[in-house]
Amino acid sequence: MSPKTSIDHDDQPQPNNSFWDIIRYVVIIIFVAAGILYYYSQKPRLLTAQETQGMTMGTDYSVKVADFVKGTGSDVWKNIKTQIQQRLDGIDRAMSTYRADSEVSRFNNSDSTDWFDVSKDTAEVVKTALEISRLTEGAFDITVAPLVDLWGFGANQQSDLTIKDLEEKTIRIKQIIGYDKLEVRLQPPALKKSIPELRIDLSAIAKGYAVDCVAVLLEENGFTNFMVEIGGEVCCRGYKGSSGTYKTTSQDWIIGIEKPFIVSSDGFSGLQRKLSLVDRALATSGDYQNYREINDVRYSHFIDPRTGFPTEYLTAGEPKPIERLASVSVLTERCVYADAWATALFVLGEHKGLELAEKHGIAVLFLFRTEQKDHPIRETVSTTFPK
Repeated sequence: MSPKTSIDHDDQPQPNNSFWDIIRYVVIIIFVAAGILYYYSQKPRLLTAQETQGMTMGTDYSVKVADFVKGTGSDVWKNIKTQIQQRLDGIDRAMSTYRADSEVSRFNNSDSTDWFDVSKDTAEVVKTALEISRLTEGAFDITVAPLVDLWGFGANQQSDLTIKDLEEKTIRIKQIIGYDKLEVRLQPPALKKSIPELRIDLSAIAKGYAVDCVAVLLEENGFTNFMVEIGGEVCCRGYKGSSGTYKTTSQDWIIGIEKPFIVSSDGFSGLQRKLSLVDRALATSGDYQNYREINDVRYSHFIDPRTGFPTEYLTAGEPKPIERLASVSVLTERCVYADAWATALFVLGEHKGLELAEKHGIAVLFLFRTEQKDHPIRETVSTTFPK
């Protein structure tokens, strides 16, 4: 009998451990890499912002972009800057009251009560303005153009009238204003007045609309982190750039609200508040930027459409207030609404304005100048305004 053969255990084939070790290492590396990518994808991509500045609608504008977007070389950015300026020029050509050839000027000078063709931009702004007019029961009204001119703040301002002349003319002109005398349609875009004398002024809403338009233009070009500012009205999206490095905490755009003190044209009174803005718009209306003095009384450019007079106007025998509303700042998602609401709430004042803001969930800050040396500014905010 032949002896049984056996195979020594040590001589059996062994599994290829090195192969599975490599697989495990590769899987671990993939997971680690995916984790790193996810971590940084959740953080703002920060770098020194591209910037462009210019003039539009009688004021300056600034656009800052902080984005890693494919193809943002010098030629691409130059093209985007051109697009921004062209977009703003188009809005100015449509809505300016200082240009005789603008849509608004031609509509104002027309005696026709038929539909008047305008651009989509103008129709959209007027539609929004009428919405705010209805919500504020006429505290916001773009048909106050003749009164804005009468009190010396418009394109056709009259600055040589006495206070008696102004009072008499205001009462007469009041009869030819009113948002209920204006209609708008979007298809095809057109405006219609019910009386030939009706005129409109979009200065209290056009800048906010223009800010939104530039924001849309940037988004269409692939940008998600930017700030657009026109004459103090601002919109921020995403995050700001800083020295080309990643941060452990996001860096928001920080926007300041100025102390409402009247200073020289080249002066700066300092900041009352600093706000962190992410995907929000901010507009401030103040009496310290555009005003005139008549008989030692300072009148701002805010006309109350319901009375026809500036908000500071006092009837005979009415006591002078010990403090004065100086500015109103509004935070919304779209700048066109922030712009219009800031004006409307300024006209309404603290009590009625705050009541309406709370009703519609509007974030608003009222600033008052007082006669107290230790507390020269008083604040009132709605419940939705940042503390």
